[in-house]
Amino acid sequence: MTKRTGSCLGTRRVFVQAAAFVLAVAATASLAQDAPEDVYRYRIAYATYVGGSGDEQLREVIPAADGSVLVGGQTSSPDLPVTPGAAQGEYGGEPAGRGHPGLYGGDCFLMRLSADGGKVLACTYFGGSKQERNVYGMAVDRKGDVVITSSTRSRDLPTTPGSFQRKYGGGPSDWMVAKISADLKRVLWCTYVGGDGDESPRGGLGLEAEDNVCVVGSSASSNFPTTPGAYRRSRLGPRDAAVVKLKADGSGLAFSTLLGGSDTDGLMGVRVGADGRVHVAGHTRSADLPVTAGAPQPKLGGMSDAYFAGLSPDGAKLLYATYLGGRGNEFAEHRPRLLDDGSVLLTGVTGSQDFPTTAGAAGRRFGGQTDGFLTKLAPGGKRWAFSTLLGGSAGEFFLMPTPDKRGNVFLVGTTRSPDFPVTAGALQAKYAGARGKWDGDGVLAVVTADGSKRLYATFLGGRGADLIRSVALASDGAVYLVGSTSSADFPVTEGAASPKRRGRSDAFVVKLVPAG
Repeated sequence: MTKRTGSCLGTRRVFVQAAAFVLAVAATASLAQDAPEDVYRYRIAYATYVGGSGDEQLREVIPAADGSVLVGGQTSSPDLPVTPGAAQGEYGGEPAGRGHPGLYGGDCFLMRLSADGGKVLACTYFGGSKQERNVYGMAVDRKGDVVITSSTRSRDLPTTPGSFQRKYGGGPSDWMVAKISADLKRVLWCTYVGGDGDESPRGGLGLEAEDNVCVVGSSASSNFPTTPGAYRRSRLGPRDAAVVKLKADGSGLAFSTLLGGSDTDGLMGVRVGADGRVHVAGHTRSADLPVTAGAPQPKLGGMSDAYFAGLSPDGAKLLYATYLGGRGNEFAEHRPRLLDDGSVLLTGVTGSQDFPTTAGAAGRRFGGQTDGFLTKLAPGGKRWAFSTLLGGSAGEFFLMPTPDKRGNVFLVGTTRSPDFPVTAGALQAKYAGARGKWDGDGVLAVVTADGSKRLYATFLGGRGADLIRSVALASDGAVYLVGSTSSADFPVTEGAASPKRRGRSDAFVVKLVPAG
């Protein structure tokens, strides 16, 4: 059975358990209301389990031009199908469940699958002797090399000469950032980022045009490494949000700043614009978040709100900041999307019946124990372009707002609602999951660019717990989905690289192609 853990907010786990909800979200993006609904009908080209005898989950997916796909995740299995010459050929971490809270112990891992999903082309572990969490961000640089970030408890990571921070900073965990060669055979550089307290990166990373690496998350350290001239250098609350830009070779900080108020703050994602501006989103309990003039929501709405913020390219100036939330609790989710016009999409979960939606939105009525939301912040950060809810009568959890070429927005997650509103022509029209607190089916949805209509929605899963954590769109219209499943009847296809579930919970990779 799969649990979601490891939030940037220490209080978030308490809220999730008390409310007994699995998160929720909705989505939308650019422009294209004239796209017919039947454009979005899919069939499975391939579906495969990924994993060993322990537990796995995948969080990141990047398709390549040759049809292969790179995925990144977390494992507690000592028997993954590692390929010859891998950067790390053996599992290095603790057994599952030890140390930092969370079901999964152990190592990060990277894998490349063939175009037909039938063969593992490359696979490597990455981690030390304690624990690495999930691959919380992954990107491919201009040379094709792979940059990843995670949270680590291991004091023996393979840091490299000349890297920014070769030694573990202290406390329960540090950030880790590394670059691995495109063939997954060499560690090009690896560094810690952290101080004497607890650090956790979350929600993806962003690459600049020059391959500098932006990583975000949270820190409880009194000496988190910041840079002269940064927006803020001292911690205000028990846990502050943090934004770090590493040089492309991992040798130092281009800038590092803290962000937040006097309570607990965290970030769940970062995107970097062509102009170098850094756009972040997260969640906060601070009533004194430094919002900017003209913000669409200048005050904290409830116990925990989501928020948006933008920083100058040098990390010295706050360009915009606003709360987003009602009288209940909101949490931002992995990860925001920056559009070409400077607007920002964010998905997340709300427990607020008065969550701020906009006129004409696809969903304005709060319907479950929690609902998902999709909100678009207009360029400049002074108004909501739209804000909508999406959910059934129980609870949902959506992530990864991803616009296609038409501007319509894909989002993924999980639902515990048998009455989740799927559309005609759905790949899986009926809910198959269990009814437990942590169980559910995966969900894929597509929303119009203005947030006014659902174009497509489908369940995807078996009789266990299924969660789609990430989606990527290929230029040929293929849709790649990754996540985790405890379902022995997950719809894998003939010829899959791994046709049977091997552990209690395996990861999965699914490739969808347009039907007809």
